[in-house]
Amino acid sequence: MLISELLTPRADRAHMSPLLSASAILQLAVAVAAGPVLAAPRISLEAVRSWGYQLQQVDPAAVAATPYDLVVIDYMRDGAAAGPFEPAKVAQMQRKPDGQRRIVLAYLSIGEAEDYRFYWQRDWAGAPPAWLGAENPDWPGNYAVRYWDHAWQDLILGTPGAYLDAILAGGFDGVYLDRIDAFDVPDPVFSRPHRMQLMSNFVVRIAGYARQRRPGFIVVGQNGEELLDDPDYASTIDAVGKEDLFFGLAGDGVINGNAELRASLRHLQRFQAAGKPILLVEYLDAPQSIELARQKAAALGAPLFIGDRELDDVGSR
Repeated sequence: MLISELLTPRADRAHMSPLLSASAILQLAVAVAAGPVLAAPRISLEAVRSWGYQLQQVDPAAVAATPYDLVVIDYMRDGAAAGPFEPAKVAQMQRKPDGQRRIVLAYLSIGEAEDYRFYWQRDWAGAPPAWLGAENPDWPGNYAVRYWDHAWQDLILGTPGAYLDAILAGGFDGVYLDRIDAFDVPDPVFSRPHRMQLMSNFVVRIAGYARQRRPGFIVVGQNGEELLDDPDYASTIDAVGKEDLFFGLAGDGVINGNAELRASLRHLQRFQAAGKPILLVEYLDAPQSIELARQKAAALGAPLFIGDRELDDVGSR
């Protein structure tokens, strides 16, 4: 597959490509992988042909009713208020309607703190810990963290009630790590290359800790594809989730330029050539944009989920 198949012709930036035929849309929508039943080994990541992604208003019955081979959900009901999903609910979501096995991953942000999580303390507003940084202006309630700080990492793993430990106890197949790209947040002490190395080290630690307790535990890193140049990071993670590969860098629904696309593909396709999958996420409403994203994802050979940025619906558009 040539990169030219994925790049957008100059004329198409003003006038989007015609809609695909109905038969082509149907072919793109069909999930061809079939996994074993829940009691048997799960479907392999390489066999995943469709996936869902929902972080708000998760209904286990609705997730279970989808045809997806893989689903990413928040491990708690609506963040923290209603508590984590019980192992029985996770097991329910791991079974597809035809009885075959689905992979269910728990979302885990390791590069930002969220003020609705169980670990958040009210007095941090006036006396924040040394590792807590500024609020994200695009996502109120989310705060930068110095993710290399041991106090932050202790909230994530290895201490009583830690985040990853709770995910392991819940029976999830793995984790979907967000804010891997937090190395782009400036720091007065560490340079960007150093911050990248620290993030790689953190992910390797997370994976090693989880797999020691659950062999075969899946670790997927979202975005931050530059880290794939680090052999330790690339060999540790099982897949990459990539948001906004084709659209969205300059605003929702705006097609990305070829330079940005090439920069991401250089890392992603090398990872893919090593036999590891890419999971694509696009946030689109316009039918023509949706069909063009589907066409490009099919050319790349990557499962695509299309939704809104709130991720409040497991159904892909």
